Order: sequence, then structure tokens, then C-alpha cells
Amino acid sequence: MIRINTQSDFTTKYIIEVKFNIKGVVEKSDIVGAIFGQTEGLLLDLDLRDLQKSGRIGRIEVETESKEGISEGIIKIPSSLTRKETALLAATVETVSRVGPCEAEILLIEIRDVRETKRLKIIERAAELLKKWDQKSLEQSEIEEKMDTDIKLGEIITWGPEKLPAGPEVDSDKDLIIVEGRADVLNLLRIGIKNTIAVQGTQIPKSVKDLVKTKKTITCFLDGDRGGTIILNELMQLMKLDYVARAPDGFEVEELTRKQLVKALQNKRPPKKLKELNTKITEESGDSSKGNRLHKFLKKMKIKDDSKIMEFINGIKTGHSIGLDKNLEKLFEIPVGELFGKIRTFKDTHYLIIDGILTKRLLSISINMKIKFIACKNKEEELTIPEQIMVFYI
Repeated sequence: MIRINTQSDFTTKYIIEVKFNIKGVVEKSDIVGAIFGQTEGLLLDLDLRDLQKSGRIGRIEVETESKEGISEGIIKIPSSLTRKETALLAATVETVSRVGPCEAEILLIEIRDVRETKRLKIIERAAELLKKWDQKSLEQSEIEEKMDTDIKLGEIITWGPEKLPAGPEVDSDKDLIIVEGRADVLNLLRIGIKNTIAVQGTQIPKSVKDLVKTKKTITCFLDGDRGGTIILNELMQLMKLDYVARAPDGFEVEELTRKQLVKALQNKRPPKKLKELNTKITEESGDSSKGNRLHKFLKKMKIKDDSKIMEFINGIKTGHSIGLDKNLEKLFEIPVGELFGKIRTFKDTHYLIIDGILTKRLLSISINMKIKFIACKNKEEELTIPEQIMVFYI
């Protein structure tokens, strides 16, 4: 069954909402009468009585409460006028200065576009109908992919003066999860986590610093690489974090599966416990966890001097690349952006360290140059690494 809205409901475009403060105890009818009386004749084309008779404005609603001789409340005026006319009407209502013998102050709160709310409801309902329709015609994997796409595109918002990517519940009473970028927010939306915000790099916006002060619990969920560690260190200096969650070593939050996301968040730890755990690992092993992984990794290549490679990995500048010969002597250190044009001139390169992503193009060049080892932050999605090159994620 299709429900037909009433004519007034159907034609309403905007709601003018104002607040009032009246020095005296008055009735709703007194307030409405003052609005009609004191706006009459101010704008000939916008006389309230004529507008109401012609159906261009709806019934004026008043919510009022009196306390200690003061009346306060809200006035709502439905309008089907144009945007310009509605704004003029709102400004006219603000000129009302008395209600009966009492002084009054009326100020605009907002002019709300009712049609926008209706549009959102239509879109939500259409998406719901589409999902039901898809369930009858798509394979299960296609349904899940379609639903994920709908959620990602439909729910992500921009927040604050910096227009940061965020989940739709970033301002709710829920706790807050801080991530690095927009893709991380999207991936968490895919599993129904909506109380997120992305800081978009190492420069933490002031608005985020202010936001965390309003939350009960703050969790940062960062990539399992050097960039994630840099952001974590800055966050810990600027704000109180309750928990820290990290993607597995060499992985980014945006590329984790549903299972990996859930597991990483379940394994979150207070920053203090995280420091204690890292210290314990270092004391027991005599090296960092990354160093242990590299040691095991290079052992397969029968390279004993892994400490020298580790020194280059730890010391690499942000956005740079380093090339080493077979004796682990440095051949070059250049920005990653210049690597494609210059790397072929260093024919003796055996080891390549890049503070960046391993791309298909760079991998192809490395294969042609017979480079044996690449250390990088991550690789392009769906990039297949051949057996002749060992890739280590830093």
C-alpha cells in the first residue's frame, strides 16, 4: 500500500526554526499573534496572513516553557517559498521585539531543507530495496561485494574544518578510533565500525585533538609499518591514548580482511603495556621484532651481516631509497620519485631499500637488473613477487 502525504506535508520545502526569550509569562497564542501583528506590512509580498491563506506557509508551531517569569522556547514555520523568500521571512520574524507588554528577543537557529531529509530517506529505502532485489539475482560473493560498496560510498563523511574522512558516528557518544587515511575508514565501515576518523598523515589536526577530549575511550588503529609507528609516536605525545591496535607487520589497515581487522582490534593494548611488551622482546632476543624477522629472512639468503642492512633500513629518510652492492656498500641514496630515472645507472645494485610502495614498474626494473633483495613498506595490490627476488616489508 502506498501512503499519500497531505498537501501541506507534500509542499513544505523548508522549516524556519527560531528561538525566543520573553521577559514575562505568555501563551502560545500571544506569541503567534505578535509575529503576525509586528511583521504585517514590512514586506508587501511576504505578508504572513496572505501567505498562510495561499498555502505558501504552514501552521506556525510554538514550543514554550516558563520559569521564574521568563518564557523561552522554539518557533517553527513551514515554508514552500523560494530560498530567497524563506530567508527574507526568517529575517522579518527576527524583528519581533515584544509579545504583548513583554520584551522579546527572537533569533534564528536554522533554516532546514526538508527535501534533503526526504531525499536521504528515499536513497536509504532504495538501497534497501536494491539489496533485497540483488539477493534474488546475484551470487553470494556478488551480494557481499555490492553491500560493501554501498556502505562505503553511502556512509563516509567529511568532518571538521579540515574535512577529514570519518565514519557517520564520529560525533556520537561512542568511543573513538583514530586511523591514518580515508581508505582505513572505508575498510572499517565495511565491517560496521562507524566511530572512526582519519588524521591524514603525521600532522595531527587541532580539531582531532579537541575531539578526543570529549570521548571516554580513544583507540588508535595504525598500519604495521614505519609510517604507522611515526604517527603513533606523535599521537602519544599530543594526547592520551587508551589503546593501540596495529595491523600485522608489513600490512596496512586498508588492506586487511574482515577477520584480520577484528583480530587486530581484539589484540589492542594500552600504550604502557605495548612499551613493556616491546622492551621484553628486545631484552629476550637482543634485537627488535623487526630485526628478528630480518635475521630469519636473510638467513634463508645465507647473508650473515644483517645488522648492516638493518642499519640502512632504520636510517632511511622519509620518501627516499637506498641501493647497496653485493658487499653491502651504499651505491646511492635518492628520493623514491627519482628512482625510476636513475636506478638503471647503478648496475651493481644487489639490495634495494625504499621508504615507499613496491610497484609493478619498479619490480620489472629490479628483475631486469637482477636485484636479489628489496625492503619496502608494502607492495601494490595483487602484485606477484617472483622467486628470484626476496621482498621484506619494513
